[in-house]
Amino acid sequence: MDLFSPIHLKGVKFKNRAVMAPMVLNLAGTDGSVTEAFRDFYLARARGGVGYIILGATFVHPHGRGFGRQLGIDRDGLIPGLAALAHAIGGHSRIGVQLSFKSIGRMAKDFTLDEIRSYRQAFVKAAIRAKDSGFDAIELHACHDYWLNFFLSPHFNTRTDEYGASLENRFRLLRETVEEIVSAVGPDLILGVRLSMVDFLEGVGLNLDETIEFGRRLEALGVNYLSASAGIGFTQYRMSPPCEVPRGRLLVYGRALQQVVSIPVIGVGRLDRPNIFREAVEGGYVNMAAVGRALIADPDFVEKIRQGREDEIRPCLACYGCLTCLHKGESVRCAVNPMIGRDFTQLPPLSSPRRVLVVGGGPAGLSAAAAAAERGADVVLAEKRTEAGGALAVAARPPFKDAITDLNTYLIKKAEAAGVRFELGREITPETVLGFQADDVIIATGALSIRPECIDPDDRQVVDAEEILSKDSIVAGRYLVIGGGVVGLETADYLADRRAEVTVVEMLEQMGQGLGPKRLTLVFDRLLKMGVNLLTKTRVLSVRDGMAKVSIGNNETVLGPFDSVVIAVGYRSDSRLAEALEGRVRVRVIGDACRPRSICEAITEGLDAALALEDGAVKPA
Repeated sequence: MDLFSPIHLKGVKFKNRAVMAPMVLNLAGTDGSVTEAFRDFYLARARGGVGYIILGATFVHPHGRGFGRQLGIDRDGLIPGLAALAHAIGGHSRIGVQLSFKSIGRMAKDFTLDEIRSYRQAFVKAAIRAKDSGFDAIELHACHDYWLNFFLSPHFNTRTDEYGASLENRFRLLRETVEEIVSAVGPDLILGVRLSMVDFLEGVGLNLDETIEFGRRLEALGVNYLSASAGIGFTQYRMSPPCEVPRGRLLVYGRALQQVVSIPVIGVGRLDRPNIFREAVEGGYVNMAAVGRALIADPDFVEKIRQGREDEIRPCLACYGCLTCLHKGESVRCAVNPMIGRDFTQLPPLSSPRRVLVVGGGPAGLSAAAAAAERGADVVLAEKRTEAGGALAVAARPPFKDAITDLNTYLIKKAEAAGVRFELGREITPETVLGFQADDVIIATGALSIRPECIDPDDRQVVDAEEILSKDSIVAGRYLVIGGGVVGLETADYLADRRAEVTVVEMLEQMGQGLGPKRLTLVFDRLLKMGVNLLTKTRVLSVRDGMAKVSIGNNETVLGPFDSVVIAVGYRSDSRLAEALEGRVRVRVIGDACRPRSICEAITEGLDAALALEDGAVKPA
């Protein structure tokens, strides 16, 4: 079975088996309506070759709304916008809408029988609106802590009436919802159901045997396809695997379901590289394969695979940046794709020849250089290291960070393809910059590691985290890592993975600033299993000869001896070149050279700097 072979559901032809998984983007209007940004996001992915797009978690009732700018289908006034969206996407892809009710703060036991009937009817009315809007399909959201899942799962459902306890009773709400929808919309609309195959809660949650039985029953009720996800809020790292979780781990659950039903099963679970995406279908796991975050990163992910342009795919980092935005109530952003929310923004050609010098070859500099060259500028990128990539080369060193290497390769190739000329291994001085006689200078010199005042700068046992991460081999011994942020924890992971004995100290109450809670849990679990000693509320007072004097609360003590002390307390902008050029040439300072932040800001500011060429927005540093 080929990923790009067509498949038919209820006589409707899907051009391929590539699916865009349902997601909440927070790009809809505050009233749940389709906005221009929402439409353009999905239209770009439809044009990018996806065979079936599912609009994620569309609320069917105001009481079941979970996010501020979530798409709605709870009233007839939204039909015109939904119909226009279905029509626009329908010229490129089949389109479905996932009907959802997000139960916040209420478990299955908290709903009266009257409420159950009312909200079930909300699903039916929403299905009718979906049909009237011209969608090809609807999908019921029966997983991931949503209302229907709360009734299916024994972890959430503690009712003792006809909607609880036994499998038959827990299935009752979903069965009644399916039956009433099928009766209301007739035979033409495709109906799917998304299930959490397992909750990953030993002994108290949904198990595979139960969910497979649900799948059999749903097929018998006339459901046309099933989507096999897994996990709930407690185990979100299972349903939306971060970089610490290997790709494709949920496919075994999809295959288990596909083996007992004759209707197509959609497989999911970090299928964000071409080989694993193809393997999901061509390896016989499932009939259709879905990706979400990979399509946030690159709207042309599917088409590039089909055309054999796999090395041009902008890689998803599985960094949880998009999910962090959602949990903070913000519109989705992507660490590697600065075009979210402006998907059809074009890079306008320059009106006249321009010579552009970009100083710094990290993600900000590479992004700026590529976009400026695509606009027609003559671009030189100067980097003091002998290889481009900047901080990405070091960031890719800790365990599970192979995606950073993929991103680095992508950014370099993109700049090369655009015609950027690289000058590597060259220290750029103010005089060098002036000698280029560039029309525009973009400074992307990154950041410098901060060394606390309590550290003797001449102490040979003290090194920066970057120095440790740059080494292929680690000398056995005891290491103290000062700083428990992302860099400190990843450095500790790198050391412990090479059998070093590691202690991490952090002055704050919580380590892992910058990591989302789910990723932080995974990192902590891994470090603790490797024996890393984690000390919070610990301030380093002095370091000498491998011994660290620290204060823990009101007490002072000495830690050590250590063979090496690693500094990972933060960064400050490397603004030296920009300051030296102030008043002498127009420059734009971007990325960490402006203010230390993340890959997302670096790449976005690089693009924005290139877009600002000629518009007068470039200002002195």
